[in-house]
Amino acid sequence: MNIKEVKNAIKFGDFVLKQNHRNKIEIKWLPNITKEMLKDETPRVYLFVQDGRIKKIGGSSGLGGIKATISFYVTGMQGSPGSSRFITHLLIADALEKGSKMELYMITSPKVPAIVNGLFTSVKMEIASFKEMERLCMKEYKEREEKYPDWDFQENHEPYPVELARKHNIYHQKRLNGKKE
Repeated sequence: MNIKEVKNAIKFGDFVLKQNHRNKIEIKWLPNITKEMLKDETPRVYLFVQDGRIKKIGGSSGLGGIKATISFYVTGMQGSPGSSRFITHLLIADALEKGSKMELYMITSPKVPAIVNGLFTSVKMEIASFKEMERLCMKEYKEREEKYPDWDFQENHEPYPVELARKHNIYHQKRLNGKKE
């Protein structure tokens, strides 16, 4: 699906290659994206777009806003990354190395008043949930394309690319053995 068909997404930045670093990519935020927008903790759906085509749909309500959400992808070659983020990092890097343009888009929904139950009380507050947004985005994508985006491997019931899964395993083996890459 071409990003131009999407009505509710806002472009936030471009992925670029990072030189001489274990992390191969970084994000360049657009100049009109403010620090407040980057740190806004409104639940969000994010889209990774390669040459105008949506490659991955994800969602988060994590603290720190879109900046923190995307940091897990751009730092995917350090710490203890899960296979999805590690492999997505390498897919973005590979696309950039081959001359593709990689962009980040985001979708949010307005908060709505709701009664939220705690352990002992019920409190009226404004809420927004990324899961419902993410499910709707995935449903609409699949209805139009007859499958989920290429990099949403689990949703497509497909294995990760063998070579990238192997690199993820090797990375963790080295980490566990106390060796640096």
